[in-house]
Amino acid sequence: HGYMLPEFEYSSVMKWGHAFENAVIKLAEKVQKTKIIDRERAFAYIVKNMITCHIDGAYRGTGILHEGKTTSAYIFNNSWGDPGSNRIPRDYNIQTQHQMLCTGAQENIISVLVFPRMVTDWEEDGYEVRQRKNKWYIYHDKSNWSEPPMEWAQPLSEMGYFHQYRIKRNQELINLMIEKYAAFWHDHILTDIPPEPQNYDDIKRLCPEPKGTIVASDQVERWCFEFKEIGEELGAKGILKKRREQLKVMILDWMRQQDSCVDDDSRERTILRNSRGHKLIGFNGKMLR
Repeated sequence: HGYMLPEFEYSSVMKWGHAFENAVIKLAEKVQKTKIIDRERAFAYIVKNMITCHIDGAYRGTGILHEGKTTSAYIFNNSWGDPGSNRIPRDYNIQTQHQMLCTGAQENIISVLVFPRMVTDWEEDGYEVRQRKNKWYIYHDKSNWSEPPMEWAQPLSEMGYFHQYRIKRNQELINLMIEKYAAFWHDHILTDIPPEPQNYDDIKRLCPEPKGTIVASDQVERWCFEFKEIGEELGAKGILKKRREQLKVMILDWMRQQDSCVDDDSRERTILRNSRGHKLIGFNGKMLR
């Protein structure tokens, strides 16, 4: 099927998150008055052994898991509920339930350190995080000093930027997840058949080396016209933006299933033409335009 794993991108957000992992653990231990052990330990669900996880840690002697997060104030204010509640981003809820499935735990405490600014803003001001002798430090490009992340995390905690959320095991949700995991395993992993693409990133991975010229059907030609028409709307957002993304998936999904012929213009890209030979759209592996 030609599927290629996406290239791993070590973003600034991930790098700063890794740099502050130990600091978040120290803050969590202080609040719970319990040491966190089993850091980065791997687990497998014993009935369905294709289900595995790594945990950030567990509070010693309690059976309660620890999951550490960092985020910006903007994202926190728009995606998280009140501290102490169980309202967390949906992806994190699935993650914590997955961990409780694999470990058998009944509770998972998410500890989140909130940065007042986006880490990209800090980097624009000259700050960066780097490892030295397997330890993380914060550096500034205009000075010679460096300091461990805890020197930032502790005052942020004292200023009210550290929060915890206790997430209980939801067996009904876990049962549903097991069903979905099993279906995905049997329908796609064992058969080597990818699932239907859900978004543009999915469809791009199914077309790693586009080339050739394809003649569009009348329906696809109408999609291309609508796609370009929406693209001319400056600042298109909301429903228009969603529709444009949907059209990108529909057009590229149709293109990848068609036979093509390679000419001078389409040796390194796929070109879609109408029945009169006019170019409608092209795809170079990254962009559809």
